[in-house]
Amino acid sequence: MAKDYGEYFNVAHIEPESHIYGPGKRFVVWLQGCSLACEGCWNQDMWSVREKKLVHRQQLLDEIHRTPDIDGVTLLGGEPLQQPNNTLWLLTHLHAQALTRILYTGYELDELVAMGLLDHINRVTDLVIYGRYQRENRQINLQWSGSSNQGYHYPPASRIEARPSATTEIEIIISDNGAVRLLGYPDEVIRDIVDQLPVSS
Repeated sequence: MAKDYGEYFNVAHIEPESHIYGPGKRFVVWLQGCSLACEGCWNQDMWSVREKKLVHRQQLLDEIHRTPDIDGVTLLGGEPLQQPNNTLWLLTHLHAQALTRILYTGYELDELVAMGLLDHINRVTDLVIYGRYQRENRQINLQWSGSSNQGYHYPPASRIEARPSATTEIEIIISDNGAVRLLGYPDEVIRDIVDQLPVSS
């Protein structure tokens, strides 16, 4: 269910330099709020539509433009298309840039057609990774997706030539205060190891 925050994004998290959500070094934004509620979802803390951090869309665009040496932008969540107006606004305003644009969504392509969104998405993205996460089809041996039912849609004018390889990637981010954040699609062994890492107070 979409929620209107005006010209503000409800943002769960931003990583200005990530290498695992598409090719190259990417500015990655997780948006807060998702009503799809996939069983076993990795990001259940991003389901709520409560206001986590409101960021004006122009401010976010400016922050992306100020970030040096990135190859593209990736939007995920949460569900970016439950903040559709701002998501499409941002992708549209990035269209003229050299940056490639990747959109993650839990919706299927036919649902995007029914929502009247797919034509616009095709004009302003280079790759759409689509489909609900299915725990029973969980996979850890293919880049950029979490379950084998999820698909990769390259719009006709896509500038991304790379295709996902048979590998999985993770990133471990340690902040200045010692907080540890695990990104990607790790297996249980890696998750357990990270959970046991000492955290500075």
